[in-house]
Amino acid sequence: MKLNNLKTHALGLLLILLLAGNSSRADDSLPALMQRMKSDTAVRIAYQETRKLELMEQPWRGSGYMYSLPPDIMIKEQLKPERVMMGIQGDKLFYFEPLNDVRHQGEIEEDNPLSLNIAVFKALINADEAFLQKMYRVDFLTKQQGWVMTLKPKQDAESGFSIIISGLPQQQANSIKVRQADGDVSEFSLRKDAAGDEIKATVKRLYRELLGE
Repeated sequence: MKLNNLKTHALGLLLILLLAGNSSRADDSLPALMQRMKSDTAVRIAYQETRKLELMEQPWRGSGYMYSLPPDIMIKEQLKPERVMMGIQGDKLFYFEPLNDVRHQGEIEEDNPLSLNIAVFKALINADEAFLQKMYRVDFLTKQQGWVMTLKPKQDAESGFSIIISGLPQQQANSIKVRQADGDVSEFSLRKDAAGDEIKATVKRLYRELLGE
């Protein structure tokens, strides 16, 4: 399993939380956004991803679905160009490449750079703004055309790593841009696709597949 591929899929799970919740709020602020992320039902999000890597002449493109099942299951199912799955449940991290029959399972460790980014997902789904402010430098900006939130690691804010999330006024995120310290960039466009009991059943099926059951 390539670390950069895992890292990109892990960060992609952040998108689930930013699009899964309620859409109606009176204002745009970090606390209001975090409350919008909370959801009590299963959600499916359609996404398209573009990766611009220094070692590749042409951008890489992929697409698929992301799923959220409260309180703590999140799954990213890439369907194109090939099927790849990643998910988290509580403090557990799962990765599965069906084509190559590659599986990985581990623990989320908050002192690990990759795990730290995944830990952000937990903070967001639990509306834990204190954790977010503790671990990241958070800049939240509102404009007439929408809102923008930028996350940079507090311990190394000048590393070049950043997550830039944006959305329309009083709405969830519709795009995210992840810039790695090495200059690689991943961009996502998002669309809430479906929610409810049928999606809940799908999430449970995908989760069993991640576990290899």
